[in-house]
Amino acid sequence: MGVVRGRTPVSDTTEDQEAFSTFAREVEPRIRRALIAAFGPEVGTDAAAEAMAIAWQRWSTVSTRPNPAGYLWGIGRNLARKRVSRQRRLFPPPDPQREPWIEPALPAAVEGLTENQRAAVFLVHGFQWTYREAADVLGVSTSTVQAHVERGMTKLREGLGVEQ
Repeated sequence: MGVVRGRTPVSDTTEDQEAFSTFAREVEPRIRRALIAAFGPEVGTDAAAEAMAIAWQRWSTVSTRPNPAGYLWGIGRNLARKRVSRQRRLFPPPDPQREPWIEPALPAAVEGLTENQRAAVFLVHGFQWTYREAADVLGVSTSTVQAHVERGMTKLREGLGVEQ
């Protein structure tokens, strides 16, 4: 496999390459979606790519973790946090010429959620993941995901002026 984004892998055996490739095919889309949910499309996509590069570099460590996806979520989250500034909008207003109509207040309401609430709400309601699937990727318990979803949905309803 050689060099990945300027990083030399710890091991370059065919067995490691195959194991990592299988892992990456399964986990990368989930990590990317979770990071996009928490940090927006630009930052989330970049953080996911960088987290996967780090996973390859540290494959001997990552592959032995009890929850490698949760570990990569943490790496990606830390990378994304470094890039996000308070002045920059995570979710820009939609372009009516290119995107379907959405509630104009939705981007601001979504940005009002904590990153954990945003990730949990997007994964469970947006991507139709189970609490267990979201918990596995986020490296938390299902009850924590449920609490983030409940609090996040309450904040969204309040931000949009919607009653349950």
